[in-house]
Amino acid sequence: MPRRFLPQQIKDRPEALAGAGRRFVLVLVATVVGLSLVLAAYFYVQQREYNRFSFQNIVWEGAQFRNEHQAFRAALLEYLNRTPGATEDEVRRRYDILRSRLDLLQTGRASATYMGDPDLSALLTRIDPIVRNWEGQLGALFAGNRQAGDVVAVSMRRLDADFSAFAAGVNAIGIRRVDDARERLGGLYNVMIATGVATWLLVIGFAYALMRQLRASEAAHAEMRAMTADLENARRLAEEASRTKSNFLATMSHELRTPLNAILGFSDIMRQGIFGPIGNARYNDYLDGIVKSGQHLLSLINDVLDMSRIEAGRLELMESQFDIRQAIDHALDMVSVTAQGKGVVLERAVPAILPHLQADERLVRQMLLNLLSNAIKFTPEGGQVEIAAALLGEGELAIRVRDTGVGMSDRQLQKVFEPFSQGDSMRAREAGGSGLGLPITKRLIELHDGRIHLASRKSSGTTATLIFPAGRLSAAGSAA
Repeated sequence: MPRRFLPQQIKDRPEALAGAGRRFVLVLVATVVGLSLVLAAYFYVQQREYNRFSFQNIVWEGAQFRNEHQAFRAALLEYLNRTPGATEDEVRRRYDILRSRLDLLQTGRASATYMGDPDLSALLTRIDPIVRNWEGQLGALFAGNRQAGDVVAVSMRRLDADFSAFAAGVNAIGIRRVDDARERLGGLYNVMIATGVATWLLVIGFAYALMRQLRASEAAHAEMRAMTADLENARRLAEEASRTKSNFLATMSHELRTPLNAILGFSDIMRQGIFGPIGNARYNDYLDGIVKSGQHLLSLINDVLDMSRIEAGRLELMESQFDIRQAIDHALDMVSVTAQGKGVVLERAVPAILPHLQADERLVRQMLLNLLSNAIKFTPEGGQVEIAAALLGEGELAIRVRDTGVGMSDRQLQKVFEPFSQGDSMRAREAGGSGLGLPITKRLIELHDGRIHLASRKSSGTTATLIFPAGRLSAAGSAA
């Protein structure tokens, strides 16, 4: 039975193959044309987005440069005319913005565009020294020289034409870029026509480009994964290096402190003449210098040791219940000689009854000594340092150290808790110290689940407040 249809099957086979070939060609052509249109549209959209982005940014920077010049000029004139609300800070802020715009045009992302154009480069070269010279004039103006402000205002008026010419030149560059983009779009349309003629070349080219893109994408992903692994490894190495550094400092500080204690002990024995007097009286002065220098060095080493132990996580709290009033009195006794030597008055404002504190007594005393020593260090002769304690509404215990010293600016306050940073660098160098007192105090109060608050104003003193949580206070109180 099947043999009866075999010749017919053989006859129909070429027609079936031809129909399949035609369908394959139609599908191939439709696919190539569709992919070509999609590819051309993609290039068109990408090119248009690029041109729009570049044009808008360049034109915006040029216009903004001119606008900031006008805004600075308006702020200066309002300040010179004593317009209500006009302030020195607003004039300075406007000038800083104008300076930043000028720097951005010369060194920013699109600086090659501006500096590559002879006219724009000449304008920036002429504007730059004049604008930078205004800074000195503004300083003289704010110091009371009104004539300096008039000089800046006249200079700004003369530069109006240059700023306008610069904005116009930038607009011209933007227009040229738009024209160039149109030419590129015309080239893209020609490419679309060419794809219709050479569809098979586009199929091969598109497939090849797609394969390369996929390979490049895979390579980029592999590189990103490798980079992520490298960054993670670098992070681990940095953390390990930090721990190693802290351990090294802790070990070395301990090794330094041991012989230094021996030097101090032997020097003090010699100074007291326990085993007999020293032949020459001048040696006593030298011994006093050795003891004082050694004590200062030991204080610095102790600060570094404490900071290293904290960072290395090797500082453990030895908690007990103790009378906070006695701790405050002990700290005052230890700094009283230093305060008398500087002519600083110590004040105490502690209630007659306070709860006992559950904490590490030695570390609490260290925190109080750090705050009191800092306050005395930066308080001039005739000033006052007050330590006070009180219970807050939430049941927390607050211990406040307030001085009438030099104070700190907001910028100095932001850095004062950084290790080895000092609020007033010049005064800190004169007074000495490691710059670790406040950072150590902050970490110690945090180990006690508390916090420290610092408030200060330049030339108006500083107030440091230690706040212990209510959970560390006992019901038992201490009475005077």
